[in-house]
Formats: sequence, structure tokens, C-alpha cells
Amino acid sequence: MLRIKHIIYGLIILSLTALAMTTQVVDPVDWEFRTEQKGDEAVLFLDAKVDKPWHMYSQYLEDGGPIPTSFNFEASEDYELIDKVNEGESVKHYDPNFKMDLAYFEGDCSFNQRIKIKNSAPFVIKGWLEYMVCNDKECLPPEMVDFEFNVAGLSGVKADDSEKGNTPLENSESDSSSDGPSFGQVKNPVKWTFSSIPLQDNKYEITYRAEIEDKWHLYSQNLEPGGAVPTYFEVYLDSSNVIEVSEVIEPIPTVEYDPNFEMDQAYFSNEVEFKQVATIEGEPGLFQAWLEFMVCNDKECMPPEIVDLKIDLRTGKEYAEAKEKTGQYANAKYELDCVDIENPYSNNTSEKAKDPLSFMELFLAFLGGMGGGLLALITPCVFPMIPLTVSFFTKGSEDKKKGKFRAITYGFFIFAIYSAIAIPFHIWNVSPDILNEISTGFWLNMIFFAVFVFFAGSFFGYYELTLPSSLANRTDSASNKSGLIGIFFMALTLAIVSFSCTGPILGSLLAGVLKGGPWPLTMALAGFGIALGFPFALFAMFPQLMNKLPSSGGWLNSVKVVLGFVELGLAVKFLSNADLVHQFGWVKRETFFLIWMILSLACGLYLFGVIKFPHDSPKVRMSPVRIGFATIFIAFGIYLFPGILKNPWWEHGLLAGFPPYKHYSWYPHESHCPLDLDCTDDFYIAQDMAVKKDKPIFIDFTGHACVNCRRMEENVWPKEEVLKLLNEEFQVVSLYVDDKRELPLEEQDTVLIEYSNGETKEKKIRTIGNKWSTLEIMSFANSTQPLYAILSPDGCLLNEPVGYTPNVQEYVEFLKEGIEMNKRYNKEKGLAEKN
Repeated sequence: MLRIKHIIYGLIILSLTALAMTTQVVDPVDWEFRTEQKGDEAVLFLDAKVDKPWHMYSQYLEDGGPIPTSFNFEASEDYELIDKVNEGESVKHYDPNFKMDLAYFEGDCSFNQRIKIKNSAPFVIKGWLEYMVCNDKECLPPEMVDFEFNVAGLSGVKADDSEKGNTPLENSESDSSSDGPSFGQVKNPVKWTFSSIPLQDNKYEITYRAEIEDKWHLYSQNLEPGGAVPTYFEVYLDSSNVIEVSEVIEPIPTVEYDPNFEMDQAYFSNEVEFKQVATIEGEPGLFQAWLEFMVCNDKECMPPEIVDLKIDLRTGKEYAEAKEKTGQYANAKYELDCVDIENPYSNNTSEKAKDPLSFMELFLAFLGGMGGGLLALITPCVFPMIPLTVSFFTKGSEDKKKGKFRAITYGFFIFAIYSAIAIPFHIWNVSPDILNEISTGFWLNMIFFAVFVFFAGSFFGYYELTLPSSLANRTDSASNKSGLIGIFFMALTLAIVSFSCTGPILGSLLAGVLKGGPWPLTMALAGFGIALGFPFALFAMFPQLMNKLPSSGGWLNSVKVVLGFVELGLAVKFLSNADLVHQFGWVKRETFFLIWMILSLACGLYLFGVIKFPHDSPKVRMSPVRIGFATIFIAFGIYLFPGILKNPWWEHGLLAGFPPYKHYSWYPHESHCPLDLDCTDDFYIAQDMAVKKDKPIFIDFTGHACVNCRRMEENVWPKEEVLKLLNEEFQVVSLYVDDKRELPLEEQDTVLIEYSNGETKEKKIRTIGNKWSTLEIMSFANSTQPLYAILSPDGCLLNEPVGYTPNVQEYVEFLKEGIEMNKRYNKEKGLAEKN
């Protein structure tokens, strides 16, 4: 009794606590404002501290979600805004409040705005900001906050010395790297300095020192192939009095798993010094060399960069040549005049290209589920149950109408039981992107491979795949109850005892729609349940139709064996998916065709009675249907055969997206283009081709060592609609930013790049990769891969570029928008030329 009282008191206290919490006025964000000035520029910092478990949203959100954070500065002649408000590193996760992926901040976050000072006297900048915060269960209304900044004028005297912070201006840019491309943030995370000291015997110790920004790392010289570009040093022996150099010595690096390359990598953080000994002949002069390096953080990598260096051995310091900044650099070649990242052509149009396929995807998932249910219906675990169950309902009651109603209810419960499997996916609010990431990952594909091979063994009759007998016995006992409860447990009993046949089919079905999210999963399961439950209701309403059903027999086991061959074929597909992620070479394109051909021919021979399995009848009755299916499998095997040849006799369009790409092959392929698309690897050639074909240009900024690039090419590009659009509507160009092939001497250039921290630095363009990474930086204000941009044939940016986009639907919308914008652009351009 005392324990019950304690429980009641505890519930009362919990209720009062919950009530008190609901009446609290929550203020989870504290703002602080500070200024840092250097010369005629200043940075205005707007720092926020967000209490857990709340989060505040980014400035850059899609429509239909929460209120994005925004900043408004009162106009004044005292200053001028430089660029937009920069924000720190956000996280992007599925938000259950808005049921979409959103970028937001947790804990401490900072925004900053650069300004140009125009007044010599101190002045005040006023404005206001708006923000919104949510947690996993609720959101607070948007809130506005006024702010003021005291800024010293050009005289250098501050209006208020009480401002907080002491961050130097040149480091004021926040790292805004996120899952997508960070436009306008051309980063420069490594600063190199070079020096020398004299040793004995005309020897000099050369020091290459790298200062690395926080969260970034520079790679070792000694890396395994398939990962990052290692740091590399090359000395010009023929252009100086240096006659010999030692190996470059580096400290012991950190070796850890690198998510960018999905392998262990050796790297350095914060700072590192590489040392080398040079032997000279004669008087000390200029030591000339160049180095190549690559840096990454946990989310993105910068393209490999080459740095030229000169050290005056007499002084031990870097040698700087005086250069005029006008006319000495090749910037114009890499700055596309008509590419405006801040204002692509699509910004000038009010209408967006719409994709009508969302309903179609659900409908196709439903049809796929029905197909799986119909297959399950003709298996030996389910088919014999139809006449037995219907007979029980129609003859077990004197009231035939009541018996039919019970049979229909039985069919409905079968549908409901299978549909209910999708409920947890809705409760957990699983993001489609997360499911897509899981479904395309190495380990899940390997698990599916093993499970499908296991299912195939069960279908072949080597062992029985069943759920625990105790579970079946309990549900069977419960089915003896009268009323709807008994009917429900009868349906549940059918689902359990037929699992050995329906389980593999259901598993194949779920694997196919897993990455689409909860709703395609629900539609597929609903289709499966309808196809499986409908016949019971139909034959209960019209018992005479059962006379037309074929009798049970050996043909049902043949259906199971054929499904076993199908399961093995699907297992090979999942093994291929896992192989493509790491490029192990297990299942190359021809290997895939060879295995599928063997399985198809073996299935045909089985149906002709040449191959036997444990539960087959001694004599095979060759009915016209069996002969027809056997012929289809043999014909399909013949259709697959050319796929193992270097030059196939025909294209295998029916299998688009199933086998690996053509360049993942036994045979060497010259083309670097993914999927052997009709593309080029030179932007300027692509532009000429686009003008001739009157097609928009699709630019694929990619890299040989870019994992996310391969994921896009392996999981998104092969999708039928994506591949069709790329092939038919665009001139595709793949630009590899890490291509180390050296350019001809006459094509090598030097450009001047202004980085986001305000630093201006020369960049030497020596390789093909340098060329295309420079084009990406200078025209698209981005330095990460993959990056996809769509231009008109004359080189104007049609819509906003996108980065890694694993959601196929979003990617299709991006492509279709580019096509639609190109049509409008050409139409407006034609009208303008006529006028």
C-alpha cells in the first residue's frame, strides 16, 4: 500500500513539474556584439550562445522550413558593407519539427560582417537581427534583437574601448564549411615560410615550415595509393648552383582514419617543419624549388596546390621578386565573365522547374510491392492455404454472408499486418538521406549479400528458414478465439508460418525501397499486403473461382527454386555495390555479366529438368508454361553474354544502373568520363561542343581521390532519369582538380588569388589539376568537390551550383531546373537580339 502511495505522489510531482516547465518563459540564446578594426576595415562580430538542447538556424535555408537567421544594418555614409554576413560551421540534420534536412547551430556560434570605414571620426552602427530556435519537440516564435557597434573612424581612435575581443582582422573569416559547397569562401588554411642555415662543407639546411589552421591537416610525404595527394618537394638543380640534395625529412605524423578517403592516413596538424640538406658548388646563390600539398578537414578537401619558392642562401630568407600586379597574371582566362554565383539566371525568374515524379515514385513502390506479394502468393507456403482458409470461412458458418465478411476481414488483416511493418520508420522520423547513406554503404550491402545468399539456400531446399515454433504456436492458439481477435491472429499465424517463403521476397523488396524513406516503404508493404490478402477475400466472395486454380504439386517447389536463382542475382548486385565503394575489383562489369549469365542459364536448365534440387519431384512435367519460362531464362543468358566482351555486340539498356560502369572493367578504357557519357575533360572544348549542339554545359568538378564524387557516380548518376538527362540534354565535362599530368610549358600560367581571409597570393598553374581547380576557385568561389554547375552554351550560370547530393529526386530537380532556365535564357536572348 505504501509503495502505491509513493507511485501516486511521484506521478503528482512529475505532473506539477511538467506544468511548471510549460509555464516558463524560455530564453535559450544570449547575444554579444564586438568590433575588431584594422586600418580602414573592421569586422563586426555577432556571437551567440545557444543553450542545450536548443539550436538556432542558419541564414541559408530552403523554403517551407523555419525562419532563417537574418541581419539588417541601418544604411549610413560612415561605412560600407563588404560581402554578406559570414557564419560559422553549421551542422545539417533531419529536423522532426519541419520534416526536412536543415542547417543549424548548437552551443557557441559566431557571425561576422566586414565593413569599409569611410568616416575619420568615431561612429555607431545600428541594426537588428531576427532568429528562431527549436529543440527536438518544439519551436519558439521568431525573435528580433537590436544591436549597436561603436567603431573607431579612420583616425584610429575607438569610440568605446570597452568592446570585447581581440581577434585580428585577417583571421576574422569564419570557417563555413558544411555538407554543401561554401560559395564565396575560398580558403587558404596553410601558410608556408621557407628559410635556410649554413652547415659545414658548403651544405645548407633548408626548412619548409607550414602553419596549418585549426581543424585542417596537411598530409605526409609517404601515403598509400588511393588516398590523399602526398606532400611532395622538387628542387631545380639545373637552375642554381645546388649540385645535390638529401631526402626531405619530416616529423612522425599522426595516423588516423580519414573520413574523406575512408582509410587510415598520415598527416600533420597545427604546424610542421620539413627539412632537407642542399650541397652547393661555388658561391651561395638562390635555392629554387617547388612543392605540392593537399589539406583536408573532417568534411572537405582542398584541391592539391603547387607553391614555387626561392631562398637566398646568403641571407637565409625567402627571396621576393618585385612584380607589377597588372598584366602579369592570367586571371582573365579563369574568371568567366557571365558566371555570377550571387545572382544566377534562375534568381531572375519567379518560377522553378517542377518534378512531377514524387507521386509516381510512390505508385511504383506500390506496384513493386504488389509484384512481390503475387510472387509470394504462388509459393508452396502460401498457395495451398487459399482453398483451405476460404473453405473454413465459407463452410464454417451457417450464415454465408457472415462467413464472407469474416474472409474479407481476414484478407484485410493480412494487408494491415504487413503495412504495420513501416510504422517504426515513421515514429523514428528516419531521414531519407540517412537511409540513402546507409543503403549505399559498404557494410549494409555486404550484409544484404550474405542474407540473400542465405535466402537462396533456403529456396533451393537445403534448409528451412522459419521463425521460432513457439511464436507460431502462440498465435495459432490465439486464433481459436471467436470474433475479430481470432481472425486477426489467424492472419498473423499465416504471416509467421509462411515466413520461409515470404521473408526473402519481402527482404528483397525492402532493400530496393529502403533509401526512399518511410513513405515508399509504406506503399511497398501496402502493395505486398494487398496482393497477398486480396485473393482470400476474392475467393471467399466467389468460391466457384477456386475450381480454376491449379492444384498444388511439384510446380510450387519449382517456383521456390527459381526465386532462389533470383535471390542469388540480387546478392551479386549488393556485392557489386559494396565493391564499387572501395574499388576492390571483386565484381567488375564483365564479372557481373558473367555471373548473371551463369545464373540465368542454370535457371533455364533447371526448368528443363537438367539440374535437380533436394525437394524436386522425380519426374518433371514439361508444361507449356514451364517451357516458356525456361526459354525466357536461356534467352536472357544469351542476351547477357556480349557483356563479357571488350566490344559488346549490343548495348544492355534494359539493365541500366544494375551492372558497374563501363570504365570499371577487365579492359582498359581511355575515357575518364563516368558511365562512358559523351563528355570531354576540357572546359573550353566542352564550350565549343555545347555551342554546336545548342545544349547547356554540365560541369562536373571532380577528383580521382574524391570519395563523394564516386558515390554520386555510383549511386545517383546511373539512375535511369539522371542518366537520360545527362546523355540527352547536356554537354557534360568532367574536370579533375587533382589530375597531376603536367601542362605543356606554353600553357603554364600564374594567377593572383584573393582568399577569404583577405590574403592575396600567387598560384602557379603547372598541372591539369591546377588549371581546373583555379577555374573552380576564381569563377565559382569554391574549392571543394564534387561541385556541379550548369551554364548556357555561351557560359552564363543558369542556376545555383550544388555539391554532394545523394538524394536522387533533388538532383533530378537541379538538372531539370537547369534545362528549363536554358530554354528561357535562349528565348530572352533571341528576343533581345531581334530588338
